[in-house]
Amino acid sequence: MKSTNHPARLLAAVLFCAMGCSVTAPAAGAADLDVSVQNVDGEFRTTVSMFVRAPRQRVWDVITDYERAPEFMHDLQVSRVVSRSGDTLRVLQKDQVRFGPFSIPMESVRDVRFTEPVSIEARLVSGSMKKYEAKTELKPVSGGTRITYRSVAVAGSALAAFASESMVARQTEDRFRQIRDEILRREVVAAKQ
Repeated sequence: MKSTNHPARLLAAVLFCAMGCSVTAPAAGAADLDVSVQNVDGEFRTTVSMFVRAPRQRVWDVITDYERAPEFMHDLQVSRVVSRSGDTLRVLQKDQVRFGPFSIPMESVRDVRFTEPVSIEARLVSGSMKKYEAKTELKPVSGGTRITYRSVAVAGSALAAFASESMVARQTEDRFRQIRDEILRREVVAAKQ
């Protein structure tokens, strides 16, 4: 996303889904990416499952590469680790979430805890959202890695009503595709070395 991100970045787009939405959107032409978004009493619950043809360590290296995330994630303007304590990072990210002609600036500071190379848990410390909690898990499967992402978030923006279900689904799919593209790009580079 120039970009969650990495997985957390993806949630920012989901937050702006209109109230009462529920969307399940398999990626067009790609059975290896499935996105589901539900609004339950104002909490946006998102689940993503994506298969990528790369070993788990390569996937891990990309989704935890916060400092370089703006190079491969569109709209992500700033992503940096502001502190580190053991297996927990504090990450600051600033980006623009676009909905048609509208652009919404987003900022978040999150505590991100790792269990390398298996899972990442993130929790909002401050920013544009009222609530954000997410867990990303990586599982080796035949031929690659399965990424599972689950989050619960509450939008903090009065502009939330501008987003439609289809926009949120498209943006979420797009962001995960960007992550996958970077993973595969690094696989190619590694194979040439």
